[in-house]
Amino acid sequence: MKRIGIMGGTFNPVHKGHLALAKAAKAEFALDHIIFIPSGNPPHKRPTEVIDKEHRYKMVRLAIKGMKGFTVSRIELDRPGFSYAVDTFTALKRKYGKSAKLFYIMGLDSINEILDWKKPLELFRLCEFIVGTRPGTRIRTFRRLVKFPPLQKEVDQIHLMELRENISASEIREKLKAGRSVSRLIPKSVANYIRKHNLYQ
Repeated sequence: MKRIGIMGGTFNPVHKGHLALAKAAKAEFALDHIIFIPSGNPPHKRPTEVIDKEHRYKMVRLAIKGMKGFTVSRIELDRPGFSYAVDTFTALKRKYGKSAKLFYIMGLDSINEILDWKKPLELFRLCEFIVGTRPGTRIRTFRRLVKFPPLQKEVDQIHLMELRENISASEIREKLKAGRSVSRLIPKSVANYIRKHNLYQ
């Protein structure tokens, strides 16, 4: 049975923290493949907060170029309406069936908000979760979350993994807007793309 990791998100823009999380998850949980899935129309973001989906898709493609076992999917970009994780994982489960086990790779902020998502308990029937925590992050909210009765029996499906990187896309956007260097935070190919298309100015 293949073990497939799914990296979802707006990737606004994709950065080295995303890549570090994906690489660490692949190694620690013996994943065969990682699929990056940029969201097309994220329900929890205002349209003005997120740049065009085609730019975000192309930046992810550049960021993972040459990385063995890493691909990017347009499944949410080409689907009309809001991009809900439960719809994506239902489609992936239909595609792979019993030939694959799916792991949803995300940050602590995302898992803390999961009860506000569409059909969150259904999502637990479709995949397991690998949650990357930043250095020194307080996980009090997460501990309260897993004590919530509907999730208590699902807690074994959530795996925490501490990372050394502490990078946020909002910090990158602020630096770019201020004309400051972000070379330490994003791949060179992504930095060149942003410069070429005057993004986040």
